[in-house]
Amino acid sequence: MPRPHHRTAALLVGLLLLMPALATAQQAGGVGRTYDPEQEAQAAPVPTTWWDILPREAAAAAIAADRDYVEGMRPHHAGALTLARDYLADPDAASPVLKHLAQAIITNQGFEILLLDTVAEQLRHPPTDLFAGLVIRPVGVEGLGPYNHHMHAPAPGPLAALNGGAPISARDVRFAKEMSVHHQAAVRMARAYNDQPEARNDFLRLLNVNILRDQKQEIAVMRGVIDAYPGDASAITIDPDRIPGMQHMQRHASHG
Repeated sequence: MPRPHHRTAALLVGLLLLMPALATAQQAGGVGRTYDPEQEAQAAPVPTTWWDILPREAAAAAIAADRDYVEGMRPHHAGALTLARDYLADPDAASPVLKHLAQAIITNQGFEILLLDTVAEQLRHPPTDLFAGLVIRPVGVEGLGPYNHHMHAPAPGPLAALNGGAPISARDVRFAKEMSVHHQAAVRMARAYNDQPEARNDFLRLLNVNILRDQKQEIAVMRGVIDAYPGDASAITIDPDRIPGMQHMQRHASHG
């Protein structure tokens, strides 16, 4: 994690970078203008760049850790979208709980792909020298949710695994098993990044907190659906190597 004095320096630099924008906003709206809900709703949100200040000798390793993570998690997320879309398009899909879950995965991980693409774009900018052996680099963009009118889709809760007596098909069990394996790989990748000393991108660390929270809950729901299957769930086998997005994991073994 960034050192306290680096955080202070980052805050000072961030304030300097924001001063022109604050001046423009003050001229446009006035300091004491009346709050207008309709005007606020129509105002376009402004994404804000996250910055990291670090010693020059640590920059190369930090950038490499970020790039390796993005190159692993981005195609992995894309595989989850393929898996969810294929399931929803299958006429044998029966579980309303898993259909709800698949829709939430498409919405939420689709947005996370946008965030990862934004980080990848930031990584193309080389660090800029500051002073006393420190450099500054962009690491992410905050505010893309409101800017893209994205709202986090709530996934089914643990009690939904009871399925309410709805039918559960063999196709449901196969999807639940494949997506559980897929999620477990993402959980390992997220933990590995956050445990890596060289990985210091707070934007990615916060994204990983969300990934760990969401996907661990979703794994629990899917396991509950599998347990509620009236047939022999153990007879429904899967091949992890054929799950979309898992093939890329072999090239990023350090993340799971």
